[in-house]
Amino acid sequence: MTSTQISQNESSTDGMVRADTAWGQDAENTPVYTVTAAVADAIDADQLELPPLYEAIDPDALNSLLTSGGAPSECQVSFQYAGCAVTVQGTGEVRVRPDQDA
Repeated sequence: MTSTQISQNESSTDGMVRADTAWGQDAENTPVYTVTAAVADAIDADQLELPPLYEAIDPDALNSLLTSGGAPSECQVSFQYAGCAVTVQGTGEVRVRPDQDA
């Protein structure tokens, strides 16, 4: 079982949340799960209260891109979701920064 480590960036006052995980085709923690967990933490909400992720990005495509055959570490996807700027990297890192204007 793989765990997702989510932490508030303590050296910053911008509210950035960073999550690190390892995912794969059969992993319990998918990129989609990690994104929603990190965004929920960043905005202090329950994951079930978030808007559907498919309104921001295709969740199946995100999972497929980042879990297919060991995604290269250079792979990076950025998008807006639930009032946050989200960046997901092939290394398993997810960075979430609440939009200041949201």
